[in-house]
Amino acid sequence: MKKLHYFIYLSCTILLFSCKKEPTIYDVIECNTSTNFNHSKTIRDVKNSFEITIGENWKRELYFDDYQSRIYAADTTRSFSSSFIIDITRFKGKIIIEEAFKNKISKQTLAKPRSFIINQGLITFNQNPAYAIYSFQKNTDSATYTIQCYMSNKDYYYLLSAQINGSKNLSHNSSEILEIFNSLKILP
Repeated sequence: MKKLHYFIYLSCTILLFSCKKEPTIYDVIECNTSTNFNHSKTIRDVKNSFEITIGENWKRELYFDDYQSRIYAADTTRSFSSSFIIDITRFKGKIIIEEAFKNKISKQTLAKPRSFIINQGLITFNQNPAYAIYSFQKNTDSATYTIQCYMSNKDYYYLLSAQINGSKNLSHNSSEILEIFNSLKILP
């Protein structure tokens, strides 16, 4: 009978730990609203390495060189105080997502004048190890919020970055940014 109790206890413990949810970008950037693009367009980077979905009429620029491929996009129809800029880049090279990497990026962020970290964490993004950081920099008349997600992927790594100008529509903008980030599709 005692062996049966130990077996049940061990089984429950294994089940409890195997059901543990991996942290996601939503654990770092809390969003209260959901957003759906009504008029969206999927675009690919110049090297056909990845694609994302952005607003159909957004201004976008593509860039590439031997070490990176980038999509840079913004909705230019919004006022500056309620706008944001998206920058998704695939870099050649490997990064190791661990505590030391997290500390390095945190120090770089805090080294900027009047910068503060809202939240950060080691996460899983697009089924890969990642690190997300949500910060803001207080300017004389407004604040600039930054969302960054570093994702390791084989011989490359991705930096998904967004800069939000001002606090107007912050929650809505954050939700829209996460939807764009989550639209990232790595191509074979």
